[in-house]
Parts: sequence; C-alpha cells; structure tokens
Amino acid sequence: MFSTDLLRVKYRKDKVYLNYLSEENYDLVEEIMSVIKENILVGEFNEEIKYLKKAYDPKLVEGIATLLLRKSVIESKSPIDPKIIRSRIFSYGPIIDEKEKMKVLDKIKQDLGVDPMKYIFSDLEEEMVIKSVPKIDLEDLIREYNFELLQTALMKTLKVNVYISNKWKELLFNAKKLGLMYNAYSDPFNVEIYGPASLLRLTERYGRSISMLLPIIISNKNWRIKGEFVGKYNRVYLLEANSNDALFPLNQQQNISFDSSIEKDFYSKMKVVASDWEIIREPEPLIASNSVFIPDFLLVKNNVKIYVEIVGFWTKEYLRRKSEKVKEIKLPLILIVDESLGYEDFKNENVIKFKKSINIASVYYLINKIYDNLIKTNSIKYDYNIELKEDIVTFDEISKKFNIPKEKIREEGFNIKGYTKLKKIFIKNDFLQNLKDKDFNNLKLSQLINQYGDWILDVLDFFGYQIKWINITDAIVKKV
Repeated sequence: MFSTDLLRVKYRKDKVYLNYLSEENYDLVEEIMSVIKENILVGEFNEEIKYLKKAYDPKLVEGIATLLLRKSVIESKSPIDPKIIRSRIFSYGPIIDEKEKMKVLDKIKQDLGVDPMKYIFSDLEEEMVIKSVPKIDLEDLIREYNFELLQTALMKTLKVNVYISNKWKELLFNAKKLGLMYNAYSDPFNVEIYGPASLLRLTERYGRSISMLLPIIISNKNWRIKGEFVGKYNRVYLLEANSNDALFPLNQQQNISFDSSIEKDFYSKMKVVASDWEIIREPEPLIASNSVFIPDFLLVKNNVKIYVEIVGFWTKEYLRRKSEKVKEIKLPLILIVDESLGYEDFKNENVIKFKKSINIASVYYLINKIYDNLIKTNSIKYDYNIELKEDIVTFDEISKKFNIPKEKIREEGFNIKGYTKLKKIFIKNDFLQNLKDKDFNNLKLSQLINQYGDWILDVLDFFGYQIKWINITDAIVKKV
C-alpha cells in the first residue's frame, strides 16, 4: 500500500476515478525501471528519478520507484552496525577541540577497524546500497501498481460495499478475523465494510487491516467495489472499481495469519468455568431478514442457545446498529468488545467490555441470567415429539438426551406418547400394566429395589401402596 500522498485520482461531478496504469504506460514504466541499478546508493537512485519527476507525473514516478525499492535487496555498506559506531562516538560526549576530536576518531578507527565518519549514518535509507534489483516484467509491475493504488484509495473511504461471485464465506471469515467493522447482506450477497475514514483514531492500524482483505476480493473472477470516498475539501465522492477496470495481480492472495489468542483464551477458560454448557467454536452463520452474522461461539444448554461474538474495531454507532439487527435474529447474542479498539462509551445489557483479557466470570453470569430468563418466560421452543424404546426412562436421562430442562419435563403438559408420567420417570404403558398385575403387598422394599431398581418407588406410589418402615434400613410394602 502506498502512502496517501501518492494516490492518483481524478474527479468528475460526484465520482472519483483512479488513475490506473495500462499497456499504454509500458515505455514510461520501463524508463523508470532502467534507472535502478545494483551497487548504487538509494540516495543516488532517488536523485536520478528527480529528473523523471519533472518530465512525468511525480506521484506516478514516486509510486513505481517505491515498488522497485520495496522489491530490491538493500543493505548497509558498513562492515559493522552503524549503531555501534554512533554509540562509541557519543560516549565521549561533546568535543570542541579539533585535535582532540581527531584523536578520538583515530582511536575508534583502531578499535573497530573502520572509518567511523564514513559509516556513521550508513544505515539511513539514503546511504543504503542496492545489492540486487527485482526481476519483474513490465506487466506484473503495472498490475502491482494498480493493486496498491486501489489499496491506498480504500484508506480514504467511509464505507465500502463489496460484491463477489464466490468465496463469500472466506471473505466474511477474514473480515471478521481482521477485526473489521462490517455488515453482511444475503440478497444480493454483499459485505458493507466501514472504511478507515469513519474512525477518529486508529485509522492507520485499521487501514492496514482493510488492505489485507483486498487480495481476497480480487482473487474472485468477478468482483465489484462501491464506496464512499473522502476527497478534496473533505467532500464525499462515489468510488467504484471492478475486475474489468484495469490489470490486477493474478495470484495476489496470500494466507493471512491471525492473533487468535483472545478466542483461544476465552474457549479454554469457558470450558472450565461453564462446564455445564456445550461450547461450539465458529458455528454456522446466522441470517436474519437480509443480514448475515458470523458468531465466534455457540453456547448450548438444555436446548437454550446463546451466541457470542468477540468484536474487533468498533464505534458507538456500529455497536448500536449491530445490537438492533441482533434483535431480528430472535436468538440471544452477547457482544464482547475490546475497549482499546474503540474510543466511545457504549452500554447495553448484552455487551461486555474488556481491556487486556475477557472477564469469564462476567460472561458466565450473563449467559446464566439469559438462560434463567428464557426458561421463566417460556421463550424456548422444545420439540416434544419424543420417541422412546426403553421401558423406564428417568427425567434426568430425557433432559440430557434431548436438551430439555428438568423444570419443563416436570410441567403438567409435558407428556410422551405411549408412556405414563410418574414423579421422576416415564414408564411404558405396557410395562406398567404388567407391573399392575403383580402383587407387591407385604414384600420387603429392599427386595423390590434389588429386583427392579429405585424407580419402583414411583410405581408403588402410583399403584397406591404405602411404605411402612420396620427399621432404619428396610420397610414393608402395604396395599391401601
């Protein structure tokens, strides 16, 4: 990405156009390439291109020169680190006497084996030596220039809408992992990305992140960008770009590495603290109306689902809009926000802020609060069309198998076809009838428990038997 002072655009009415290069610029680019040579100083190269800047667009010449230097191997000509030389010289403090100065320099020369004044600033860019020049053809250099020109233009945008023909999941995933502020829409699919110009601070850091997304965009055969560009006099212009506008790199996409330490730390700690919840990483996207959301985690307990998204860069307006759209999903979503990546105050009951690390206790408290509220208000829909094969099934077993809270199972309206509901179990009707035909009168309770299990207590109570204790460990079953 170029510095913004090298951006070349033209304005027409309410639109801004990028000054791309094409095959017509081959001669000019070739002339600039001919200036860079091996074993010359960077300063000498810069002096040479000054003449070209007078003959051609200086921004264009500087842009091509920047690319060539970036792709060259540049080294210091000093046999030792110039910082060591400077450190030795400055250690003597200010010396006014000329003879004393020469004496000190001679001593340093003998100690280090180099002329200190010759190499004292040889690590400055102007004093660096071009050891090898890039082997790149004209067309590839032009493609690279156009790519970086578009990257630089994105630095001056308020918002950008990206339309691509495929790889949309990859685009969303990377936009999210880069911490970009975005809104995704499903019909037609496009991603609205907030530009660096929408931030009052951290613009350069955010700009670097958005520039890393461009290779993924242009790797599509058909792509289109439509953005709000802040141009001269801070006026907003329409910026449009697409795959047919100019020559762009053919294989520009690279693997992007992410610092996922926050997500990893959250996951490992939640596994310990919230052991009663199932924690799923990177669940499927959520679609509400025309909006698409990519949560980081899904927390599941007894058919209750709570989504968690760890937000990167943010503004108050961005969080407000996201919170409003979350309501359309009609599924609880917690936003975890890094305070260092924003600058405003924003309060919401489902937003948790953190500075260096996420307070897992706060998250656990909030998910349980949401869970309790959903259970109390009967906001969770359960599939009661349950099919069982066993003769006896306890409430605990049903709760674990079908993710249904035991409180719901105990409710009067919760029934299972073909089964009778007792105090703590469901018993198959046929099996219950077989037990009904048996006579348990005057049998010892310990005998029945050993034969059937603890659940026989529910059956005996259902049939109207009473338990009469004969000692502290056993009882007799009596028919009333």
